[in-house]
Amino acid sequence: MADDDASQQPAAALPVAAFFDIDKTLVNGASLLFVARAARSLGIVPLKDLARFGWQALRFRRTGERLSMLESARTRGMQLLAGQSAERVHDLAQTVMGHIRSRVWPETRALLEEHLDAGHEVWLISATPDFLAQAIAEELGATGGIGSGLEVRDGVFTGALQGPTMHGPEKARAAEELMLARGCDPKDCYAYSDSINDLPLLTAVGTPVAINPDRALAAHARRAGWRSLRLDPASIRAERRRVRAAAKAAG
Repeated sequence: MADDDASQQPAAALPVAAFFDIDKTLVNGASLLFVARAARSLGIVPLKDLARFGWQALRFRRTGERLSMLESARTRGMQLLAGQSAERVHDLAQTVMGHIRSRVWPETRALLEEHLDAGHEVWLISATPDFLAQAIAEELGATGGIGSGLEVRDGVFTGALQGPTMHGPEKARAAEELMLARGCDPKDCYAYSDSINDLPLLTAVGTPVAINPDRALAAHARRAGWRSLRLDPASIRAERRRVRAAAKAAG
């Protein structure tokens, strides 16, 4: 009889993951520039490198992500962190958060919190260094942060890169591996981004959403029938209601 009762119980709902890009999706600006500013204030980065990062950030804001730009900025940034202890880099992350905190879009943050309230896992996924992705995730109460890996030996950053930049197809690969490991059904999961470069990530889930999209992503979203949000209260409220309704329907 007990076996019959157990067989009639509804199956437990699978976990749902929501993936958020960081730069220009959650944060107004380029996180690498905030890293450079914080590193400068801690005496890690010379002024000439801060100027270089500022120029790259300006290009980023005008033209969007380009892999060559990201690779160049990340490579130089990691060279500057060579020899820094993990404790020192932790201090850097906290200083960066002082710069970033006021630059988080309140509308996107509200959407992130709606997913958490719905019982979803929320993962930030970005080309930014992994220590910063994790720090931002902790600040926002997200489940975790996935960024570009940095090599650490004996508690010291070597200045070497660990794996490829978390960009384009790499984001999709990381998200797919995470969904598999967590037991998620991709068709129930969400992804949010502003960039056409995140098309692989967006197509890896059942609910892709463009936020503040660049021209190419906005055009693709129209053709594909995806939701495309501008950061205005009405648009975000409607998306939060959709998330809430989907969670309720899933039990």
